Amino acid sequence: MSNVLQQQHQGMRTATEIMGSIQTMFGETSTCARFEAVKAIMNSRMKVGTPVRDHLLRIMAHFNEAEIHGSIIDQQTQVGMILETLPDSFISFKTNYVLNKMDLNLIVLMNELQIFEGMIKSKGDEANMVVASSSSKKKKKISDKRKASMKAKKKVSKTEKKAGNGGKCFLYGKEGH
Repeated sequence: MSNVLQQQHQGMRTATEIMGSIQTMFGETSTCARFEAVKAIMNSRMKVGTPVRDHLLRIMAHFNEAEIHGSIIDQQTQVGMILETLPDSFISFKTNYVLNKMDLNLIVLMNELQIFEGMIKSKGDEANMVVASSSSKKKKKISDKRKASMKAKKKVSKTEKKAGNGGKCFLYGKEGH
């Protein structure tokens, strides 16, 4: 203890009084440290190519640091915060977690994310991106073609009805059926 602190605490008889006094003097640094730990969690984003295990261990270290400095974050909130730090390649995992109302602890979450990461790597990200980008264009072209053919069919069916021609039955092949 420095000389200044010794002189300030000379009149105090118990260690509890001294610790209380020191904590009130230096308590602001704990608040700043807690704020910085929570800020680090909220600003964390998993970089592409980083193993999910390493990312989660880093986030868990931030949770521990925040807890040491007096922050209380329940487990469901911790899981939610972790899910928000994951990249877009984990969107289907996040959707599944929310829709199935899963309730996982951090260790089980880490194991599930590692399994999902292995599945993503085995499929290959490029194949997924090609399918996703090309399918929307094809759907639009197909839907335009379908609209044109539907309009043509409607015109034909209206003219048949006006002419009184029932045509052949599709099922039995008889006319006017």
